Amino acid sequence: MGVIRRVVQIIVVAIVGLIPVACAPIFDATCKKSLVTSTAGPISDPALVEISGIHIGVRNPSIWWVHNDSGDTARVFALDATGATRGTYAFDATTAADWEDLAVVSGPTPGSGTIYAVDIGDNAGNRTEVQVYRVAEPAVALTGPPVLAVLPAVETLHLTYPDGAHDAEALMIDPLFGDLVIVAKSLTGGPANVYQAPANLAAGSTTALTKVGQVALGTGLANAVTAADVTADGTAVAIRTYGNVMVFNRNTTSKLWTAFGGTACNAPVPIEVQGEAVGFRSDGKALATVSEGANQTLHLSTVP
Repeated sequence: MGVIRRVVQIIVVAIVGLIPVACAPIFDATCKKSLVTSTAGPISDPALVEISGIHIGVRNPSIWWVHNDSGDTARVFALDATGATRGTYAFDATTAADWEDLAVVSGPTPGSGTIYAVDIGDNAGNRTEVQVYRVAEPAVALTGPPVLAVLPAVETLHLTYPDGAHDAEALMIDPLFGDLVIVAKSLTGGPANVYQAPANLAAGSTTALTKVGQVALGTGLANAVTAADVTADGTAVAIRTYGNVMVFNRNTTSKLWTAFGGTACNAPVPIEVQGEAVGFRSDGKALATVSEGANQTLHLSTVP
């Protein structure tokens, strides 16, 4: 009976292996070239002149959270669907050497959110560690005057690379397994290293990242990675470079970075002076992009 049972198990595994992984709607629409492009904005807040990261809210599912690149203080901005600023929120007792991306994930209680802002830029390649700042997502009012506020109880996570310093601009927090994932940047393009830290890191901890793979990219500046995001249900992953927005399908039973072993489809690339931000809408059926520079437009590519 043991032999028969083992043969049956092998047959079942073989059959399951033949079942194709379901395609995320935005991946399917991207591959079919059917995404519908639209715009919101312009983003007229004079303080937003170098947007480097964008992510949809969890506590505030109609709010896009953004931040500036290096040169700004440690703060994030809440934008509504028209691109108007609804609030500016400083991170208490926090610095900003070179903030490059952010992610917003579900918080510890139903309906709550947690913002992760990453200080991982390193143009000179000489930082001995990089920082991730974690704080509760505040409630944002969609009416009334924009607010100025300070976010308290910011937690700092310290990260080191296993193979020397790297410049990076792309962060993802996997909604399924909780892994913190960073994709490195090279101005010459080429394969981009992917690094991982485990879920639920303790505040104040120092963690050595693990290299877990690469994203296959062509050479040249147009292939330098500037942002990344994963849908809230974990089924699709986006990698942005200066020249492309690539969407990967993701098997939800596997770790996030395994998606990069699959074939990517290119989403529409709007005309943006220096595109360094990409983020999925809450329902996973639209991609937002925006460029650095003053008075930039928020672009959407949506599943029809």
